[in-house]
Order: sequence, then structure tokens, then C-alpha cells
Amino acid sequence: MNQKTNMKSLPKGELPDEKAERFGIGALSDAELLSVIIRTGCSGQTALETGYEILAHLNGIGGLLGIGIEQLSAVKGIGKVKAIKLAAIGELSSRIWKERSSFELTCSDSSSIYRHYREQMRHLEQEEVWLILLDNRLRKIKEVSVTKGTVNYALISPRDIFKLALSNKAVCFVLMHNHPSGDVTPSKEDRKLTETILNLGRMMELPMVDHIIFGESRYYSFRDACPELF
Repeated sequence: MNQKTNMKSLPKGELPDEKAERFGIGALSDAELLSVIIRTGCSGQTALETGYEILAHLNGIGGLLGIGIEQLSAVKGIGKVKAIKLAAIGELSSRIWKERSSFELTCSDSSSIYRHYREQMRHLEQEEVWLILLDNRLRKIKEVSVTKGTVNYALISPRDIFKLALSNKAVCFVLMHNHPSGDVTPSKEDRKLTETILNLGRMMELPMVDHIIFGESRYYSFRDACPELF
């Protein structure tokens, strides 16, 4: 079927609502799912065609995660009401993923941390630094945002890191940040910061368990790659 097939030309039973009823919601394509949500298109464009416009604008359905209302409103056929609805769905998806994966979160295991936070971190447009604050059994107390930077670099203050950890009564912590480029290779600054925080953590008896860099579809764990530092 041509991506821009007019919905009026579809045979009976092939409209997204009818298709979902007959075969289940899982049978719908991404564009069809979006058309069911937004319900209507705009002048000269059906809801299904608008669905394809959204996918093109977002570079795929994953772009719904973390997108702003203003960015969605820029899509042809999407006003503020539809933009809010789509942004809400993206946020719900992120929360559902996070809640389901939280049952499997093991903060001593870098792969577990990556699975838990990858959807939250991979779509960030700027470099952000986060802390997972832990108790003496490596259970998460909370996660906090330390700083947001530019596309390429976030300014990180070790003072802010330890201040947040102490104020939340953490016993240890995991440091995380993303590379918007997708390349998880640590920079010289990343390595220097890791060593600085490790040394300060030993002095303050508030150790860093790991420093993890998130990319598009992979991650880098300093603890796994450089166990001698820990």
C-alpha cells in the first residue's frame, strides 16, 4: 500500500479502527496507530497521511519520547491539542517502560542500569548528567539531574555531585551522562572527571559505583572497562 493512500480509497475493513477490531491493535502500523490517536487530519490530508508526516518529522516512532509540544505542533495537521495528546503518549510510554524495568534494576550491574535508563537517555538532544543515589545495599534512593549542557559538553561540578549525594543521605552513587552524537567513547574530560570523583569519593567515604555513558544503542561503563580504577 502506498504510504499516502487516501483512507477513503481503502477497502472496507482496512480502515485502522476496523483493522484493529478485526485483528487486534498490534496489527496496526506506526502510522495507523497515530491516525487512531489523532482521529482527523487537516485540509487535503487524512489522519493516516498525517501519521506518516509525524513519523517523517520524528525520524520514527521513537521520536515521541521526550519531544516537546512546540516541536509536534510544527507538523502539518497537528495543532496544540493533538500535540499535547501525542506528547502525553510519549511521556506515558517512557513511564511505563521505566516502571516495568525498575523491577529488574540492579545498580551493581551496568547492563541493568543501561536497560532501565536507555529510553530516557538516548533521545536527549543535549548532554545531561544524572546521579543514581544508593543506600548501603545498592538500592536506589532516587535519581537526580545534576546539569544540562550543550550538544557536545555538560559542565559538571564534583561539588554539586557530592552535595546532592549527602543531602539525600546516599551511601554511594552511580554517575550517568549521555553523548548525543551516539558515540560512547569517553573523552579526556570524561576520564579526568571519573578519576577526580573516584578520588574524592574515597576521601569522603562516599564512593562512586560506576560512571556510565549512554549512546544511541550502546553504553560505556568505566567500572567494566577500567576495573583497576575502582
